Amino acid sequence: MSVTIVPADARRLGELRDLYLSLHHAELAISPLPLTEPDERAWAARLVTYRAHFAAGRARLLVAEEEGRPVGYAFGLVDEGHDDTFPLGARVGELYTLVVAPDQRGRGVGTALLGALEGTLAAEGATGLRVEVMTGNEDALRFYRRHGLVEGEVVLYRVAPPGD
Repeated sequence: MSVTIVPADARRLGELRDLYLSLHHAELAISPLPLTEPDERAWAARLVTYRAHFAAGRARLLVAEEEGRPVGYAFGLVDEGHDDTFPLGARVGELYTLVVAPDQRGRGVGTALLGALEGTLAAEGATGLRVEVMTGNEDALRFYRRHGLVEGEVVLYRVAPPGD
């Protein structure tokens, strides 16, 4: 069976719930900070973010399909302007989410999604790429390093007290 990467719009977001939650569960297992829970609240919050990026015209969604079923997706953004710290170019791409179904990992789906998203972003003039990785996600770090990305910053958080 072969996987096909297709561009998609906001109408496909509802199909991605289970894929997103597979990523969310993996992040729950490794995150040093509390994450949004339960599942439906986490998915609803992610949908709000995705829809806002689509509404702003910044979102780029690519879906990996096998026999018409989504088996992964890459959600990217295009930012206008420049980064004042790193020479990333006038337009900067961001990989906001990359997820592959657990039973599809190791088949090159993630590599195909990353490559397709980079091609989409480059065609729009985004010469740099920013990717954030959850602390402790060594598999993701290895994946991105294999694809030529390097660590540039560490993001620190102070989480709001419970009830805020």
